Amino acid sequence: MTSGEPVVRPGTKIIPMRVGPAVSVPERREQLRAAVRQAVRHLVIQAVPVPSRSPYYEHARGLLDEAGWGLDELVEAAEPGPAQQALFAAIGLTDG
Repeated sequence: MTSGEPVVRPGTKIIPMRVGPAVSVPERREQLRAAVRQAVRHLVIQAVPVPSRSPYYEHARGLLDEAGWGLDELVEAAEPGPAQQALFAAIGLTDG
């Protein structure tokens, strides 16, 4: 093969890079923001049972780890307002 294109042989199992329906960037960003809200509330308000968690919950927890915010800051970010918007900005989930 000289074309540089990958070869997929018949019967080869192809595993998609993303699971689920394709969504637009703004829609995905909003889904991640909802998951971040859920993860923050899980940490500082009330536990969210595993079956009730967003499909993006673990991704949201990873973003919170990267943000490095303390519990006192997360308590403020649990409800809509400036602290929540600052958290979204810190983890790259703002519009524009």
